[in-house]
Amino acid sequence: MKELEENTIEQIRTLLNYLEHTDLLKNKDILRCLDVIAREYGGKIMDEN
Repeated sequence: MKELEENTIEQIRTLLNYLEHTDLLKNKDILRCLDVIAREYGGKIMDEN
């Protein structure tokens, strides 16, 4: 997977944490968001549950 800049990763993490804590996103939605981001950079997130 291509590397993201540390600042970008931190921004994504902060946003997803905020959305989760304010109940705007559920875990399944977060996994979908991460999957979209990972695919953009050549990787893939797999939900094993």
